[in-house]
Amino acid sequence: MPPISFEHVTKRFGDVRVVEEFDLEVADGELLVLVGGSGSGKSTILRMLAGLETVTTGRIRIGDRDVTALSPKARDVAMVFQDYALYPHMTVRENLSLGLKLRGVARAEIERRVAWAAGILGLEPLLDRRPKALSGGQRQRVAMGRAMVREPAAFLFDEPLSNLDAGLRAQMRVEIGALQRRLGTTTIYVTHDQVEAMTLGDRIVVLANGRVQQVGRPIDLYRAPANRFVAGFIGTPPMNFVPARFAAGSLGVPLPTAGDDLTLGIRPEDVALERTADGTGGAGRVVLVERLGGTSHVHVDVGPHRLVAALTGDALPDVGEAVTPRFSVDRVHLFGADGRALR
Repeated sequence: MPPISFEHVTKRFGDVRVVEEFDLEVADGELLVLVGGSGSGKSTILRMLAGLETVTTGRIRIGDRDVTALSPKARDVAMVFQDYALYPHMTVRENLSLGLKLRGVARAEIERRVAWAAGILGLEPLLDRRPKALSGGQRQRVAMGRAMVREPAAFLFDEPLSNLDAGLRAQMRVEIGALQRRLGTTTIYVTHDQVEAMTLGDRIVVLANGRVQQVGRPIDLYRAPANRFVAGFIGTPPMNFVPARFAAGSLGVPLPTAGDDLTLGIRPEDVALERTADGTGGAGRVVLVERLGGTSHVHVDVGPHRLVAALTGDALPDVGEAVTPRFSVDRVHLFGADGRALR
């Protein structure tokens, strides 16, 4: 499957800049995730690749072809939408085969491709049903199958799981990842959910306000965020942030520098809570304990700041108990006044 490249791509709607100087190389067979909040530009980038939005400036290539000005049907990409976009009056078989019929594919080849996709996705028992008789997960499989039968150069997923419940989203994440690895098709996946991004992507592109904040493997973004935005966006619960001078003074963190313009970041799983024998005298006070099974999130107010500790085990402090957050200085992140990571 061919690689995909974006070269200085921008998008404006009137005077509003939605995407600014987007440069990216997507490797052959890679599953790349675009992640960001509402208005970050991620869906616009996907739609420009699909040909559903025009490029203001720049160039998009799929393999050796410049597709910037090509129509959507000439780009050889298949898109899976958030709302499935199935034809309600057609059966699953008809939904899967329609695009191929419109392209003039021979009947025997259509039958082969439909049987192939249905077998991979477990749709054989459902081929004669209509969408209204399917669950949300089954409809999403049909939408994926419709993309698969085209055998495109690239798959494009635009928040495909956002309409599913939490349990089904987790199941479908696994299925999409396994399917992509099996097919080896270059894939770009858009989501606002950082859990989806972390679990699916070979690489992740974090976007904010139409600009790339960082590109890298999930573990690299987690361990070495380029700036405060990425640090707060990647990870659940989010990273804790407190002024570095406060951390050095009230929490006793031995920082090499703690200027007024520096911010300390520490992930909840790196925070321990020191308890006293009588439950008094600590630097902070527990205000909430969220028991989530194997891990619990303990919220602690320390002066004007709140820290979250992700703790395992059953020996948890009680709400109202005095505790002192402790963490190793080698797990600390420091950010400058401009938000960029200093360590």
